[in-house]
Amino acid sequence: MKKSFYQKTFAVSKKIQLVQTLALMKHSQNGGKQIIIVPKIVFFTCILLLMSNLFTGCSARRANRLMNESYKEWKEFQWTEVKRDSKNDSLNWTIYSRKEKESNLTEYKIIGEISSSPNSCLSEFRKEIYKQANAENNRKYPTYSIIKESTDSILTYVIHMEPFPLKNTEMLVQYVFSLNESGSSGVKWEESWDEYSVDESKRLDRIALFRGSWNFEEVFENQVMATNIVQFDPKGMPKALYQPMVLNFLKKALKI
Repeated sequence: MKKSFYQKTFAVSKKIQLVQTLALMKHSQNGGKQIIIVPKIVFFTCILLLMSNLFTGCSARRANRLMNESYKEWKEFQWTEVKRDSKNDSLNWTIYSRKEKESNLTEYKIIGEISSSPNSCLSEFRKEIYKQANAENNRKYPTYSIIKESTDSILTYVIHMEPFPLKNTEMLVQYVFSLNESGSSGVKWEESWDEYSVDESKRLDRIALFRGSWNFEEVFENQVMATNIVQFDPKGMPKALYQPMVLNFLKKALKI
């Protein structure tokens, strides 16, 4: 069992007293004529040992504190489980969150199974964009326009209806699709205000940052492990307010 600093100090003090007593006895036996040099050396040696123990203890405590702080900082940027599917849910999914290092972004991801193939999942995602763009009287998106399109990307301009008294929001989003040799597929999206010029309106709030991705990995025939990641800046909004909305969004997206 390790001795405390108090126990170590007490032990050193006892040793000093013992050495001094023996030295005084020796001095007395010699008629008090010899100068007591050895006890002084031992005394200062013990003081140095005592100070060494003190600084060693301080250094160890500081090292432990720094190590704990480094671990807490490291852990803050690791994926942490937030919620998993309930017994009544037919889908198997788990949601995680973390903070992105060197930015103010918060990330959430859901991992779950979909009965489909990677190509079919990617095709359905693309069809959903066309569906929103071609919908008449779209209450959710009063404006949903495809600005540019190629075989592997789509640039969209969207106005999203927000509840009163909030302003409606506008987004310019670039989607990039990928098919990998391994058979997996995916799509990534992010804001692309530099790609297309849109005049700002006082009646709209511009979404400066809108990022996310889907990855579809085949695990069995007609069975895919899907991972959906979203990134955003809470801008001071309490976690208790935005987290339920994000979790609901992720679960709904997985069921489509």
